[in-house]
Formats: sequence, C-alpha cells, structure tokens
Amino acid sequence: MNTQNVLEKLRLLRDMTDEDAQTYLPLVQDAVQRLEGKRIRAGGDSLLETAAAALVNWQISLTEPDGDFTAGEVRFTGGNTNRNAKRIWLDARNAAAPYLHDEAFAFRSIP
Repeated sequence: MNTQNVLEKLRLLRDMTDEDAQTYLPLVQDAVQRLEGKRIRAGGDSLLETAAAALVNWQISLTEPDGDFTAGEVRFTGGNTNRNAKRIWLDARNAAAPYLHDEAFAFRSIP
C-alpha cells in the first residue's frame, strides 16, 4: 500500500486540503501497518488503501462532536457523522476482505 494514496483518499473523504491531510499522517501510517499486518495475499492495494483511509476517517470522527448545532437562525439536530464514518469503514473493510485475514471465524476439527 502507498501511504500517499491513503492520504489522498482521506482528503477526499473529509473534504480537506493536502496540508490538513498531512496532519493525520501518523494515523494513516498506523492504519496502513494495521491492515498490512492482516494481509494474507498480494494485490488489492486500492481496496486496502480505501479501507485504511476509511478507518482513519472513522477514528477522526470519534473525536468530533456528533449532534446539534446552531448557526444564526438555522438549527441542525441529530447528526450521524460517527455512524456514517463507521459505515464507510465497514463497507471498505468488507470490500478488502478477500485480501485480509478473517479474525471473526475459525473452522477447526474436534478430535
């Protein structure tokens, strides 16, 4: 996986500048390392990069308020930023699943 590709995808997900995206480089590097550690076969770099960007996007969303805000006379109630970021992460992870070790299921014989 290419870290710069992950940063670019994160920039698109969060609608941020290149400079702002660089702030999250340590999180991107961790996400790349995390997914590379679960990789079971070659290929799927683009899918894995998207999953890494989605994971960082979700992590960032967990640090942001998710709820009501008021701007002048306009009031917004019930944001879903965290939930939507998690859905994006889960969708991206599922797309990259053929290239990752599945930790959720183990098939073993009983002696």
